[in-house]
Amino acid sequence: MPRPRRKPKEFTGRNQPRRELVAVSKWQNLVELTDFRGKSWRRFYKLETLASAIDKLVHEGDRFLQPAIEQLIGAPGRLSQIVFTLADEDALRFIFHVSAAYASRKRASFALIVAKNAEEATRRVALEYKHLKILAERIPDAMAVPIRSGAIFLPDRYRREAKNRDIGAYITTVHSGYEPLGIHRNGQYMTAGGVPHTFTKRETEHLRARMVTLIASAFHPIKRDGIDTHQIEPSTFQVHRGGKGMPGLKLVNCVHMQTRLSPAKVVGFLLTDTWKFRGVESPLAPEDPEAFVDAIAAATDRETAAQWIGTYLRLARSGKLKGADPDYMAALAEILENA
Repeated sequence: MPRPRRKPKEFTGRNQPRRELVAVSKWQNLVELTDFRGKSWRRFYKLETLASAIDKLVHEGDRFLQPAIEQLIGAPGRLSQIVFTLADEDALRFIFHVSAAYASRKRASFALIVAKNAEEATRRVALEYKHLKILAERIPDAMAVPIRSGAIFLPDRYRREAKNRDIGAYITTVHSGYEPLGIHRNGQYMTAGGVPHTFTKRETEHLRARMVTLIASAFHPIKRDGIDTHQIEPSTFQVHRGGKGMPGLKLVNCVHMQTRLSPAKVVGFLLTDTWKFRGVESPLAPEDPEAFVDAIAAATDRETAAQWIGTYLRLARSGKLKGADPDYMAALAEILENA
């Protein structure tokens, strides 16, 4: 006589196959961060509140994080673990480095940028994402590529419906080994994250030339827009020490873009604008005019670079554009004449 079948056990989660497990969320470095003066950044909500809200998205299957992870990994799957590490913050944003893993052991790493409030910070984050999407079509290999944007619902801890908030956020790729770029008091570039490292003058000149190439490459001659060199923020670029070679440079955000540009205006702004870091200013252009010409040519070609620079020199001499240092302009003209 056959034995009666046992009643199926209720699910407890303890012996369930890994593919059925809900992702394990971990949060690291949720500490108070300060600006360069040692003053704590203002926070408009508790990080624990944000962590709880994001955990809810992860476990319920959302339309923001999960699709972005699938896009980065290149296939759908079930998350087994996701780790969020607070990497940085400023007045308006939290920046998390995230590592996600499938049960199949496929992994993805990315940056999650979260606004600090539902008003100006969310507008700022939305503008950043919009500009990154535009620039990713022009210089994808030189920047953090935007993957997806969305909103994170933060309920009011006192359950006041009017105080509930939707916080803007977006996800980008991250590049291993890259750190925030800064300027040392001596004018040379430096890493501004963790233990500071000051680059040599030669490395600084290389980074200036690379910055010129990147900004010139981001200019669209038909749409006539590009990165606003008047308002480059300290967090716009990140740098890689490069080991034995020269340091690398990547664009990681762009709050400000400028319209009504022309090639001559781009050249002029690159020659006359500076970018600021903690009260120290640095010229965008390298000290060597030949290096400047090479940097523009790297973004276009030698003939086009000569046309751009030549037009700028003509307009600057006639007073229609702001002139750069006279000796620098004379050296550029001589380079073009001997080309």
